[in-house]
Amino acid sequence: MSETKRINHLHVETDEAFKKLFYQFYSPLCNYAVKFVNNKQIAEDLVQDLFIQLWQKNDLTALENPDRYLLRSTKFKCIDYLRTKKINSNFNIEDLPEASQEVSEISEKEIEPLIHYFAAMLPDRTRQVFLLSRQSGLSYRQIAEELDISVKTVENQMGRALRKLRIILKEHNFMTLLPFI
Repeated sequence: MSETKRINHLHVETDEAFKKLFYQFYSPLCNYAVKFVNNKQIAEDLVQDLFIQLWQKNDLTALENPDRYLLRSTKFKCIDYLRTKKINSNFNIEDLPEASQEVSEISEKEIEPLIHYFAAMLPDRTRQVFLLSRQSGLSYRQIAEELDISVKTVENQMGRALRKLRIILKEHNFMTLLPFI
């Protein structure tokens, strides 16, 4: 294979790997970021900026654990954004976890954004039922009424959500979150 063809082939592989990572992580990262910045549009902008920077540096596809890297990078983007807004806000930057904190040392404040991040990886209906239960605190009967489905369907969807979340958390080495789901 000529050098030009080899470089073109590597470029296509890199493009495809980047697209795959983007489509896999964009929505969950936006859900994670919105819990820090409390604004969906700003969260989306921050995550898009992160992916643009990674594309320009061309170093995302070589990462061993892209999910951990992306989570930490998103958190740092949010912290940077909040620091710039600190003058105009009552938000206390000191309430956010330290940048040097190990991933395994998850604070109580980080649990909800992480659960939203991982919940975003669930299928739509399953995620909807899970978040109505966990975030909104609705009973299975209330969820069934709101979604116009049976209580049994809600039970099945919650069971599916919990099973899938356990698998996702195990795959991403976030077993410490299991008691919170």
